[in-house]
Amino acid sequence: MSLRIPGLASGMDTDMMVESMMKAERLKVSRYEQSRQISLWRQEAYNSMNKMFANFILNTKKELGLNKTTSTGAIFGSSYKNLDYVRKAISSNENVATVKSGKDTVNGSYSIKVESLASSGSFASAYMKDEQDKLVDGMTFTINGQEIKVNASGENVTMSDVVKAINAKTEDTKVTAFYDSNNGRIFMQNTTTGKDSTIDIEVTTDTDGESFVKALKNTTAKSIDGKVFEGANLENLNGENAKIKYNGVTLEYSSNNINLNGLDIELKAEGTTNINVDTNVDGIFDKITKLIDDYNNLVDMASGAISEKRYSDYQPLSQDEKKAMHEDDVKLWTEKAKSGMLNRDENLTRILQTVRNDLYRTLETEGNFKHITQIGISTEKYAKGSAGGKLQIDEDKLRKAIMEDPEGVMELLFKEVPSKPGKPNKPNPVEKEGLSEEELAKAMEDYNKDLKLYNEALRKYEKENKEYLKKNNGIFTTVYDNLIDGMKSIINKSGPGEDADLLRTVNPFMLTDFVTSKSSISDLDKEVSEMDRRIDNLNILLARKEQSYYAKFASMEKALAQMNSQSGWIGQQLMK
Repeated sequence: MSLRIPGLASGMDTDMMVESMMKAERLKVSRYEQSRQISLWRQEAYNSMNKMFANFILNTKKELGLNKTTSTGAIFGSSYKNLDYVRKAISSNENVATVKSGKDTVNGSYSIKVESLASSGSFASAYMKDEQDKLVDGMTFTINGQEIKVNASGENVTMSDVVKAINAKTEDTKVTAFYDSNNGRIFMQNTTTGKDSTIDIEVTTDTDGESFVKALKNTTAKSIDGKVFEGANLENLNGENAKIKYNGVTLEYSSNNINLNGLDIELKAEGTTNINVDTNVDGIFDKITKLIDDYNNLVDMASGAISEKRYSDYQPLSQDEKKAMHEDDVKLWTEKAKSGMLNRDENLTRILQTVRNDLYRTLETEGNFKHITQIGISTEKYAKGSAGGKLQIDEDKLRKAIMEDPEGVMELLFKEVPSKPGKPNKPNPVEKEGLSEEELAKAMEDYNKDLKLYNEALRKYEKENKEYLKKNNGIFTTVYDNLIDGMKSIINKSGPGEDADLLRTVNPFMLTDFVTSKSSISDLDKEVSEMDRRIDNLNILLARKEQSYYAKFASMEKALAQMNSQSGWIGQQLMK
């Protein structure tokens, strides 16, 4: 950077004069910077809207039981037919059995008498502390037909080594073991229940293993230092099935967790309980009411963004302007400048309009209800100042519909069908190897014709499939689909922002079109990049302009200095 010492000859503050002249020149840059900031704010507003849509879909589906989460955190969809809260089951004696309704549960009353619980095979060895000489490295025996080989880390084999060898084969034997060092006994338990739950300990041809097993299974009691130790317990080597009487009929199960007539029942103890199953009117009603409330909040937020006033007089502040203002004033100004970023936005307006229109479609269902108004859900009457499009519930009508046909209500709202069959297959690409230039040209020509026909057929299919799904899917399944389509259009406009993972959770293919057709560059990204380019170019021109001003002032200073020098010389000559 060159060192400037302005005004030596003229006495003028040329820095201030150049700065004043450049302010006018910089106005164009400021306008582009303001437009760039507004584009970034619009992106932020769009991304916030998409995040709101995504959370609405994920949260309401989770509340309704239409989404399930695995132990690893993965989310997968579940059919409305699998919802377990449609029926409510109550056990009169939960000490005997607890009950939970399942997807196939039907209304009714049932009597269950638990005669015996399912048990597992178990084994308690004889006292083994005085049998240490029977423990040999490498000895073998079998449990439930699977060979157990004891390999110790050193010469001295311990009962812990035996237990370790047994537990290493649990997956094959279904048997676990532990050693009680205080009482000197090994205890084994089959991990399953029922009559097939056994513990069969046998010897092999290995003599060391044979002597160990005989000691392990010795039923003779021992008296050591005046204390009596019982022998091995061989009475419970085989488990037992659970036995119940269901409405007078005896049934057996290998587990205490049973499914009976669509009910998930856990047997607790012997005794009798009565189970009553009825439609869970309150449960279903509460779920639907919560969904409608969440939907109305969504409409409020989206409509509010569309109708929010745009204060166009409040433009983004430059850094210099921010420095000249108080921090609170900057905050208030920025709030005004950021307002109405989505005012009358076409994308958002189209999304809401599509959702509203499809709420009132007549559907092809198997249940009693074909239209949302039949179950007491309708649009609020228009009121000045309201968002419009919000839903209201006729509680009595909805409760009556749930009591009459709960499956029909759930089908109307949440039915989800697969896509229409007949999707065209994309033509295979041309295999170029072994073809002459002439053959390759002909093959490419045929391929391009087939590809054109495929694209036409695909567009036709997608249009027909969309209508097919809207006729056959449930009302809110279509709402979700419309929101997802709208979210894709917003992504094309503004990109995914920092919520790409969230958006993919809603739909794994949410960003596919954005990546393939838009090359992951949104419309607003292009606007911002174009403004950056123009700002950079203008700054280069301004730097040159500023330099030219300084050059002109420098020339002026030089001329004035020469003139002053000449004037001084003339004065000196006149003084002689």
